[in-house]
Amino acid sequence: MQQFLQSTHSIIRWLVLLGGILAIVIPYLSSNVLARTIDRLPALAFVIICDIQILIGFPLYFGYSGYGASAFHNGIDNVMKNEDIFKIAVEHFGLTFIGIIIVHVGYFKIRKLSDMKPLKKTSLIYFGFAILLILAAVPWYRIIV
Repeated sequence: MQQFLQSTHSIIRWLVLLGGILAIVIPYLSSNVLARTIDRLPALAFVIICDIQILIGFPLYFGYSGYGASAFHNGIDNVMKNEDIFKIAVEHFGLTFIGIIIVHVGYFKIRKLSDMKPLKKTSLIYFGFAILLILAAVPWYRIIV
C-alpha cells in the first residue's frame, strides 16, 4: 500500500505543477474584460489537484512512512541530525502545506473578482508563489518516477 501511495503521490506532483502553470497562463490568454466562470476553472482544477495530493500525502506522512511524523518518536534531535528525515518530516510537509494554503487563499480571492486584470495579477501572485514553495518542497533526490 505504501509503494502505491508513494508512486501515486509522485505522479500527481506533475499534475500539480501543470495545474499551477495552467491556472496562471490561461487567464492571460483570455481577451475578455470581465472574468467568466471558464476563466476560473483552471484555478479550481489546481485547487482540486492540490487537495488530492495532500490527501494522498497525509497517510504517507502520518502512517506508512518512517520519514514522516513517526520520525519524531525518536526525539526531535534525531530529526534535526538526519538530513533525509528533516527534509521530509519538516521541509516537505511544512512548505507544501503552506503552499496549498496559499493556493486556497488565491482561489478564494479570484472567485470574488469580476475584472480580468486583477484576476490575472492575483493568479500570478498567489499561484506563482505557491508553485515556488511546492517546487522547493519536492525531494528531487528521491524521485520515484
